[in-house]
Amino acid sequence: MRRLPSLIALRFFEETARHLSFNRAAKSLCVTQGAVSRQIRILEESLGEKLFERDHRGIRLTAAGERLVPCVVEAFDILERATHPKSATISRRRLVLALPPTFATQWFSPRLPLLAAALPEVELSVRTGMMADCHCAIRFGRSALAGAYSELIAIERHTLVGAPSLAGMPVETLVRQRPRLHVLHEDERLNLWPDWLESAGLPAGDGNSNIEFSTLEQAIHAARKGAGLAIVDRNMITEELANGSLLAFSDVQVNGPYGYWLDIAREHVQLSHVQAFVDWLRQQIVVAE
Repeated sequence: MRRLPSLIALRFFEETARHLSFNRAAKSLCVTQGAVSRQIRILEESLGEKLFERDHRGIRLTAAGERLVPCVVEAFDILERATHPKSATISRRRLVLALPPTFATQWFSPRLPLLAAALPEVELSVRTGMMADCHCAIRFGRSALAGAYSELIAIERHTLVGAPSLAGMPVETLVRQRPRLHVLHEDERLNLWPDWLESAGLPAGDGNSNIEFSTLEQAIHAARKGAGLAIVDRNMITEELANGSLLAFSDVQVNGPYGYWLDIAREHVQLSHVQAFVDWLRQQIVVAE
């Protein structure tokens, strides 16, 4: 005999994961918000795991919830195809995204299960770098792109980070003794270290030694391994700060001047699946703040 959770509870979970909101899930399901909350509680009790974290900013999936999302979506897709054969013939809409390498790895990839749940009809193609034939592009820059729909979706929030083994050392000692990890943009060092040191009221100097990297992802990895200290955009290290593989050594934070821009060619702006992706992206940015 199969031991399965309530299919109703699973369906409510799928819709809540899609919207990351009990209220919006309730509207989509044509039930009350209380009904959604009860079904989620029933499912969590059945599985013995929390599926959502709840705080003053709203809700977000736990690690268990993120693991469950693609399984539930796939299961309901199979049921839908079996009970409504015509739906299997509906063509999936292709969405081509161009993303900076670090954004793709550090920010976008961990959220792929959420995107799959929110846009199950979309076939995704992710490229790194700028592509002329893409529907949407995320770009690291300082200003809007002429000739396209261009929206600033996130501004960088720089903070000093390094390996947990360095915990307890004074910040002044750390920045004087440990190697400084720099990120290059168009073959030039970004001004991350001088800007942060000035905001922190610390002398610039040259530090103990310097290591340059062509991508922020490389600098993040080196900092995790204890190779030195890095000034890193907090948007890109949410998981590392949460799991303790990176520590922030100061409350000083420098915002901008660079950020992440969403660029859409004008001929693609009105496409329904592009608009659906943009709505999802904005929602994720708000949740992450």
